[in-house]
Amino acid sequence: MADTLLQFRQQQLAIYQAEQKDAQKELANAQTALQKANAQLAADQKALDKAGSDISAARARLAVTTVPADANALIAQITQMIIKQRGLQGTVLNDQEQVAQAQAALDSASTTLARASSLTSSVQAAVAVEQADAAKRDTFRAAVTVPPLSTLKADAAAFLTGATVTHASSRLGKNFPDKIVTIAGKRHDTRVNQVKGLMTDLSNSQDALGTEQATDGGLAGLSAQKQIAFRRAQDALASYVATAANRFTKAKAVTAALEAIELDASGTVPDVLTDAEKAQLTALSAAGTAAEGTAEALDADMNGIFTADAALQAQILASISANVDSLSSDPNIAAKQTAVDAARTTFNNALSAFVAADKKDLDQWEAVIPDAAWQVLFDYEDAMATLNELAATDPAALSAAMDGAESAYVTALGAAAIAQRRLDRLADAIAFRQERLDAAQGAISARLLSAIRGDSY
Repeated sequence: MADTLLQFRQQQLAIYQAEQKDAQKELANAQTALQKANAQLAADQKALDKAGSDISAARARLAVTTVPADANALIAQITQMIIKQRGLQGTVLNDQEQVAQAQAALDSASTTLARASSLTSSVQAAVAVEQADAAKRDTFRAAVTVPPLSTLKADAAAFLTGATVTHASSRLGKNFPDKIVTIAGKRHDTRVNQVKGLMTDLSNSQDALGTEQATDGGLAGLSAQKQIAFRRAQDALASYVATAANRFTKAKAVTAALEAIELDASGTVPDVLTDAEKAQLTALSAAGTAAEGTAEALDADMNGIFTADAALQAQILASISANVDSLSSDPNIAAKQTAVDAARTTFNNALSAFVAADKKDLDQWEAVIPDAAWQVLFDYEDAMATLNELAATDPAALSAAMDGAESAYVTALGAAAIAQRRLDRLADAIAFRQERLDAAQGAISARLLSAIRGDSY
């Protein structure tokens, strides 16, 4: 059994090439058999025609014969000729049956050959595609076994606890009030987690489709389900190989820039904020801090909307899988939609209260910080998120997950291919037998008369 898609495609190619070769042989044999049967039918039909002519000639002679003895002799002769004619009629019917059998075999072999040839061409193209894809997967596998990717998980974890991050965090704290950093982090995480939630929702819908395919689609459906899992695992490894090292380098550069400010003893490296901006932030800190607490609650309310929407989307998938007749009137979906509406109402009410009471103070506090400094804070938040993600991601596990998903997909494809070949062969058998039946039914009237007359068996 193949473990990789390339091995599977190559095995299938060998199977269909062998089937094509066998079908070509069967077709040649069927053509020879049909030619032989047609030749035999032509010869026997010629003999039958001659027998009919001979009988007609004998009867003509009998009609003008006046000598009783000669007439009796002709009658006896004609009787034997009729017996011979009827035997030839039976032989011709047998020949016609053999021609029909040979034609059915020829048609069946032609169908098998056409399918095998088509599948061979299709699989040859698939092999070419799979060779390129397999080469990419080999590249992915190799990349995570050597630095920088093989050590990236440990390197990110070590960097997180190292001096550079410590210095960067310290310098950030000397520029931005704690509450500014807190609300910025929450807002960053809320939006990032929203995207992650949508990605999860998409994955869940793909999984639901795969589950239904596996449940309702037989072996082909199961292979479709395994393909979804395989593609996802491959994409996860491909994304890691393509972006992880660069993301780590960028995160290090962001924290190193803040560290350079922190460690500068000469005062020549510009800080994130000017002294005047820092003083302004301090002067507005009391009102800003109070307003920030309300903003944190508002951020939590926004997360409540995203959470409720995720539950709604999950319920829609569940209702589809449960074969609910009308999604628009499903009470379970309606309940989840009500929860979404309630979460939006909670957020909108909180936002209105925030605008009326606290927004101006937080806006004033935040307005002190120029866009360039906000970009520094964003870059820091993004860098820390990247470092934490990389420190938690094992590239070897991603590679193993892809290999396992590929093997499972190949196993499912193999079972489906075997089943499909059985179906194709049974379809050929049905077509062959249908053609034989049609021929027999078409000849039954002539055959029955010949049979009851004892012309042939």
